[in-house]
Amino acid sequence: VVPKVKGKRLKAAKRAIKAHECRVGRIRHAFSTRMKKGHVIAQRPKPHKLLTRGARVELVVSRGKKR
Repeated sequence: VVPKVKGKRLKAAKRAIKAHECRVGRIRHAFSTRMKKGHVIAQRPKPHKLLTRGARVELVVSRGKKR
């Protein structure tokens, strides 16, 4: 089952993904006015989805506000 990691710091998100027997996939970065720098903005697949063991979870991580 994919854990909900949106809003968590990247390090905590990686730990949660590994604890649920998934792997961290591609990590992209984007600017965000809502999410602090270093926090997960989005994830794919969505939380609570059933996947095969070792499946990858892709993340989008905030770079903070664009200056």
